[in-house]
Amino acid sequence: MTRTLVSARRKSESVDRYSWVWVLPLPDGRFRVAAIEVPKQLVDNDKCFFEEDIYTPYLKIVDTVDRIDEAVREAGVNPADLDAPWHNNFPL
Repeated sequence: MTRTLVSARRKSESVDRYSWVWVLPLPDGRFRVAAIEVPKQLVDNDKCFFEEDIYTPYLKIVDTVDRIDEAVREAGVNPADLDAPWHNNFPL
């Protein structure tokens, strides 16, 4: 895994939101694995959105690269689907 953010689309809990899982390397060597959901209207209309607009149904900090795949599966996606954010329209 590179030391940059990767993400994958996931099925949203609501028809009104898009959802992604993203993995972010942290400065201390750990990794943040989160599933987020963003209202479709904000993404579709290319509107700015803020933390209060984002629903986070899953969040886990893992200590090692070896634990990322398990956390990504728990968040709802196949780890093989992780890719650079521009390949799955990750909006952040």
